[in-house]
Amino acid sequence: MFEDLLEMQERGARDRSLGRSLADNPMSKPDVLPITDLQEWFSMFDAWRFGWAIEDAMAGHIDMPRDGRPARRA
Repeated sequence: MFEDLLEMQERGARDRSLGRSLADNPMSKPDVLPITDLQEWFSMFDAWRFGWAIEDAMAGHIDMPRDGRPARRA
C-alpha cells in the first residue's frame, strides 16, 4: 500500500507538470475506479492531491498570500 501511495503522489506531481488541475484527480472519478474501501480511496485521493500541490509549489504556481486574497502584481 505504501508503494501505491508514493506512486500516486508521483502521478499527481506529473499531472501538475503537464498542466492538469486539481479537478483532474483520477480518484475523483468513482465510475472509473469503483470505491470499495473508503479509507484506501481517500488515502489515494489525498496522495495524488499532495503530489500535485508539491509540484505546484515548486514550479511557483502558488502566489496567493495566506489571507486568501489575490496577490497584487507590481
